[in-house]
Amino acid sequence: MNNSEKILYLDDVNEIKNLKYRYFIACDNHNISQIEACFCGGDIHIDFENFGTFSSIQSMLKVYKDKSINDGQIESHLGKNPVINIHNNQADAKWGLSYSMIDLKKSLRVNIQGFYLDKYLKHKKAWKIQSSIFRRLSVSVQKLN
Repeated sequence: MNNSEKILYLDDVNEIKNLKYRYFIACDNHNISQIEACFCGGDIHIDFENFGTFSSIQSMLKVYKDKSINDGQIESHLGKNPVINIHNNQADAKWGLSYSMIDLKKSLRVNIQGFYLDKYLKHKKAWKIQSSIFRRLSVSVQKLN
């Protein structure tokens, strides 16, 4: 790989990181349009264990609106330690996740540790998520006083 190829590769890695960070921030802010903008149009694959498996972003967002957008919930998605591999206009990545949610109405704190396995496509010079699989490693639920 020559220097200009290395620069393009590193730029693509940085764009994919920024895409996933935008996704996490959109989830924390319950911003439906920004979540949707992170994904490819058309057929995609989303498998978030007990949250559901989906073949379109619209079907996932319908469940997301019903289950995840509640007054009194504060969420924090902390993506970490990405390992990203790029092959032309496709990429795959594994991300660690530390997730925390405080439900003020139920006086609960939920902490989840897990990982994402993602696939990305570059279309019209922009990276988008084509597939996202999340697997939990641990869950803890605490009653708040």
